[in-house]
This record gives sequence, structure tokens and C-alpha cells, in this order.
Amino acid sequence: MLKLYGLRQARHLSHLYKSTSFLRMMSTTSTDPPSLLHSGLLSLQQQQGLEERQAQAQAVQATQDPGSVEVAAKNAAIDSSTASGRPVEPRRIKLPIAVAPMVDVTTSHFLELCRIISPNFTLYTEMIHCNALVYNPNDLFNFFGEPWENKVVQLGGSDPEALAKAAMLVQNNGYKELNLNVGCPSPRVQKGAFGAVLMKSPPLVVEIINTMIKAGVTIPITVKCRIGVDNLDSYEYFHDFIKLVSTSTPVTHFIVHARKCWLKGLSPKQNRSIPPLKYEVVHQLAKDFPHLTITINGGFNTTDHIKEQLALVDGVMIGREIMDRPMFMAQVDAAYHKVPLEKIKTTEQVIHEYLDYTMTEHARGTPHSNAVVMAPLKMLYSGRRGKAYRRRLAAIIVPRTKPLPDIVRDMRQMLQEMDFANSGSSSEAESDTEQDKDESNSTSASGCA
Repeated sequence: MLKLYGLRQARHLSHLYKSTSFLRMMSTTSTDPPSLLHSGLLSLQQQQGLEERQAQAQAVQATQDPGSVEVAAKNAAIDSSTASGRPVEPRRIKLPIAVAPMVDVTTSHFLELCRIISPNFTLYTEMIHCNALVYNPNDLFNFFGEPWENKVVQLGGSDPEALAKAAMLVQNNGYKELNLNVGCPSPRVQKGAFGAVLMKSPPLVVEIINTMIKAGVTIPITVKCRIGVDNLDSYEYFHDFIKLVSTSTPVTHFIVHARKCWLKGLSPKQNRSIPPLKYEVVHQLAKDFPHLTITINGGFNTTDHIKEQLALVDGVMIGREIMDRPMFMAQVDAAYHKVPLEKIKTTEQVIHEYLDYTMTEHARGTPHSNAVVMAPLKMLYSGRRGKAYRRRLAAIIVPRTKPLPDIVRDMRQMLQEMDFANSGSSSEAESDTEQDKDESNSTSASGCA
């Protein structure tokens, strides 16, 4: 069965590269599929010539939008360097700190809230399966919202042709960058053989990306992955995965969750906490591939930690901390982006601006329920004054038949009435923080970051 699986992947590649020697080699060896596919594709790459592939990659990169979130070009020479041998300034990424893609969390509405809090982050949409776009192209705006310069659309799937069609829809509707999910371990994703499952089939990842390029995709394509999956967790395997994808496609930017994942036995929530974080693996990758753009993801919840990482890699992605505490973005603005305190919005200002947005959504006839539209406001006071705020918020939103304009009116009235400065002691706020995070994690158990 494993041999047949390997041969099926080989046929994908032999068709893509118009090479029969690769398939012949695959069918005459007894090596297990992951190693077999690696050695086979590397042999094929040597046959085609490194110079030709690099020229093709540079030609594709040259057509990419210069105003994209990512500076989409491979550096032929590195002029500045750190002790790690990597360039730090100028940054290869325009906005090096990013909000992670999280299923059922980073909806178009949540990203609007993030944009209101700060314009200084790269914002990743929740993963949407390619078939959802291909079969429902008119829902694209409802999935992703406005195509801002700093928004990256994340796609999931394993069918190269369907992903290429979805990618073209994204590009043709004005979005500036695509990300391929190769790291989500949820059972729903595994059933469709995509997400982290793709790390077991590196040649298929190559085929997916190159099929997108051949279909006409010119906006930057990036890959989000883990440092390993199941027992394929050696640094050698991870290194070879990155080498294979980066030398066989135009991809130059990899976003790496610094944990491996187990496809069986652990839930998505457990996969975000039980496998240990191994930042050193991502740091080593950055040293080994100084010409690539590397963003690190996993467990960052202080501004000092973020600053430390940005001295070692090109970008930092934050997931759960922003999910649990959206106003953490304002702290990052003050500490890293050097935004003057008088320019940073208060939580109350953020809420009022978001309520203005909800009225715009109402006017355009959003198909989303009031609960979905208002959900991003839930965690704005987590950790301080949160309990009273959420109790009032829930009471306002709960009646499903209540018109959205009435909800907005009642929310504004609530902000006037509540004495946030005197609601709850510091000890209550601290205990509430842990409760908030537990609630948030339980409601977004399918989220992949």
C-alpha cells in the first residue's frame, strides 16, 4: 500500500515535469515512500539543472506585485548580516509581525478588529478549503473581507488543479498574497488529506505550487508548516522538505510553527501545547537557508520575546495571545513599532470603531449572524474588567431576532453606563484571564495556528 502511495505521487510529478526516468526509478526501488520520493525528486532536479530552476523562479518573482506584504525576491547577495549570517535590516517583510491564521477565529470580522487596533501587522485569514471557493466564488468577499495590502489569504487543499483555480480567484479579486496550509493537524483536515498531512508528501506540495504558477498566479505564494509530523520529525527531514520546496518552486517565504504535530492521538488544541516548542530548530533553518525568508510561530506572548526572535529570523507570527487578548497588538505597537502612546487607541475607541464597521456590514447585507459579527468583541476586556463586560455583552447579543442596529445602540449605551475603572479587583482580573483563555480555546478547538 505504501509503495502504491509513493508511485501515485511519482506519477503526479512525472506528468508535471514530463519525465519518465523519475517514474522508472520510483518503480524499481524498495525504499519507503518519503525517502523514495525525496531521492527521486532530487535526482530529477539534477537532471533539469539548478540554473534553469533558479532562472524560472527569478522570472516568476520579477512579475510579482512590488507592493505586496512580502518583499518577493530572492536576494542574490546578502550585504548585511548578523552573527547568525542572516540579514536583519532592511527587513525582507514590510510588516514582520503577523496575526496567525486560525480556523473559526481569524474571520473577516476578527481581522477588521485587528486592523482597527493597529495597521502595523500582517493579517492572515482563516484557512478556507479550495473547493469552498471554486464552488462558491461569489462568497469570496464573505470569506476574506476587503483585500487590504497587509492581508494574506490562506488556502487549504490537496488537489493541485482545484487549488490553482482557487488561487486565481483570490488573485483576480485583488488580494496580494497567498499562503498554503501545510501545518494544520485537525481531524477534519486529515480526512481531506491536506494541512499537516502534506508534510508527508513534499513532492505534492511542489506540484501544488507549480500548478498555481502555471495557471497564472503571480502574487507571492508562501508556505506555513510545522517542524515535523508524526515520526517524520528529524531535522534532516525538515531541512530536506524546505530545500525541496524552495529549489523546485518560486516560494521564498516559509512560516514555521516551531512544534511538530501528531496526526493521531492529539486534538488540535493538544497539538498547540503538548509537543514541545523547539525554537532552535527554526533558528537553525534560518542559518542553513540565509537566502530564504523565515517567520517563526508558536507561543509568543511578550514583547521582549518577539524582539528577541526578530534578531534571529525575519518575522514573528502570533496566534493565541491575540486571540485571547486582541489589545496585545497595541502593546506590540508601543514596544516594537514605537507608536507614541497618544496615538494608540483605547479599548473603548476600538469598540466604537468596530460598531461603525458592523453597521456598514449590516448595510451591505452580510450573510453572517449577529453573533458571528459581534464575536470579535468578546475578548477585548479579557484579564481586566472582563467578567462584567462579557456578561452585559452576552445579554445584548443573545436574542437572535434582535436587529443589529439595536444591538449597536445598546452596546454604545453599555459603554457609557459601565464604570470600567472600578469593576473588579486585580485578583479577580488575574483569575479571569485564565478562565478567558480556557473558554477561548474550547470554542476554537478546530483552530490551526
